[in-house]
Amino acid sequence: MTRKMSRAWLTKLLAGAGGLLAAALSLGYSLYEQREADMIPQVEAATPVEAGRWKVSVSRSTIDAAMPNGARISPGKKAVVVEMMLENISAESSNLYGNLIKLANVHDASKPQYYLKRDRAILWDLHPRMPEAVTAVWEVPATLSLPTVLRLRIEGAIFKPRDNLYAAPGWFPSGSVAEVALPLNVGIEP
Repeated sequence: MTRKMSRAWLTKLLAGAGGLLAAALSLGYSLYEQREADMIPQVEAATPVEAGRWKVSVSRSTIDAAMPNGARISPGKKAVVVEMMLENISAESSNLYGNLIKLANVHDASKPQYYLKRDRAILWDLHPRMPEAVTAVWEVPATLSLPTVLRLRIEGAIFKPRDNLYAAPGWFPSGSVAEVALPLNVGIEP
């Protein structure tokens, strides 16, 4: 009877130790993955970055008092303007570039408005494999103190042939793929 009890006790002890070891390994791996995910690659200005559906190359940033199409900015606002090359590398036309670039060191910035540089019109659909020179404009309060170096995060997207909910194909956010630091030059003072 004692031999059976000691064997049962040893089995429970080994099962518990194995469970604790598995939990510790899982926690360690999760922490390692999180640390790796927090490191966003830094790229130089004008370096092409593949972000899933988009290829983007950010070149310069300025503070301006007018929109690229000549329209005035809302009263009490100023514009943060970023120039870039943008290419849709998917198979169909798309206008889902609104979350592609985020201002990392300007808090509470809304989504930007995109303009074509060639004719200064608002950018609607971007067609596949046709790179365009584009200007993104964020309107921010005129009283907001802006940094001298603007940090831009490029957000990626990943294609899934079957999503988890509807089993339909689509592009889904995959997090930040790169960060670009640009000097924030003053264009026209408001």
